[in-house]
Amino acid sequence: MKTNRFYIIVVAVALLMTSCRNNDSQMLTIINEDGTCSREMSFHPYPKEVMAQLNEPIESSCLHFGTDWQRTWSVAGDSVRHPCPMTEAQWDSLRRPEENVSNKILMHTKRNYQNVGEMSDSLTSIVGHLFKATASLDKHFKWFYTDYLYQETLTITDIEKIFSVPLDRFVSADTASYWFTGQPNLAEGLTGAEQKELLDAIEAGISHWFSACTMSSICDFIANVHYDEVKNPPVSKEQFLALKDSIVMSPTVRNLDLFCNISQVSKIIKDFYHSDAYTPLFSDSTKWERRLETKYKSYEYLMMMAPQLVYVMPGKVIDGGAGVIEGNVVHYKFSGERMIPHPYDVVITSRVTNVWAFAATFLIILVAIGSFFYRHKRA
Repeated sequence: MKTNRFYIIVVAVALLMTSCRNNDSQMLTIINEDGTCSREMSFHPYPKEVMAQLNEPIESSCLHFGTDWQRTWSVAGDSVRHPCPMTEAQWDSLRRPEENVSNKILMHTKRNYQNVGEMSDSLTSIVGHLFKATASLDKHFKWFYTDYLYQETLTITDIEKIFSVPLDRFVSADTASYWFTGQPNLAEGLTGAEQKELLDAIEAGISHWFSACTMSSICDFIANVHYDEVKNPPVSKEQFLALKDSIVMSPTVRNLDLFCNISQVSKIIKDFYHSDAYTPLFSDSTKWERRLETKYKSYEYLMMMAPQLVYVMPGKVIDGGAGVIEGNVVHYKFSGERMIPHPYDVVITSRVTNVWAFAATFLIILVAIGSFFYRHKRA
């Protein structure tokens, strides 16, 4: 019996993330004083992407770019940009034994926008609505300077469709946030042994959640797609759905191994109902693998997203929120799972000095002083 495909996805993605977290993928966002902006995405491409003609849209790891995006490529670590499409000769010139050319080059896609709302709508479209981006830019004029407040929120679209069982039934809100985002730091002040104990407990809760979501999806498939195939079911379809939560939250689901196979799921249902009526539904494991693979495909794509978010603001950044400030640049660490417990927020405030305001104030003071001495002299 083959392994449950969903767990293969989870583990494969986890391994993938260990090699992709430190890659060169980046989303550079530049905000201008007049409210216009631009966004450039850089990533390691496959040949068909970087060699595509400019009048053809491209897709890379579920990112969709239309023909309105400017495209260039560069060798990783080199600032020189080359026009797309890349030729096969250029690709072959970078080929070395046992080296992947894709890892040696970066493709850059860039687009300009009239405002940040247009830019955030574009991002939602680029990711195929896996998550929704919303952004705002507020200007606060304060005579000698102008403050710019940029806010962007990324929220998983219809997370209930991906994870049908609420996460807060297994871990607290703070615990979930710590596991997926690192904040709040629940391990602060703990010894190494205490941290391990904490993480082991959280991991058990998160694993139970994954297993419960999988079991819930399987029960839904049985009830909504296959129930007519069940001979002499012990309960009606309506009762089966009503009892689904009892199965999902049962200790047997909690104790499922990470690499559980579909026969284990079959046994859980058999033992719960004390009946073999549902067992024939699990005779074809590949059918369930395909269903679960489709069910969690969005999750797989989300886990593959881990670009560094870089924001360039007008003037000097005075508050970078959760980001790291370097002059007028703010770096945010991002990955798809950070949106699971709650929306991912970017909040940045920068300040532009109004030189003309200082000049105008100086002239006003000079005029006032001049007027004072002129009146005094006439008196």
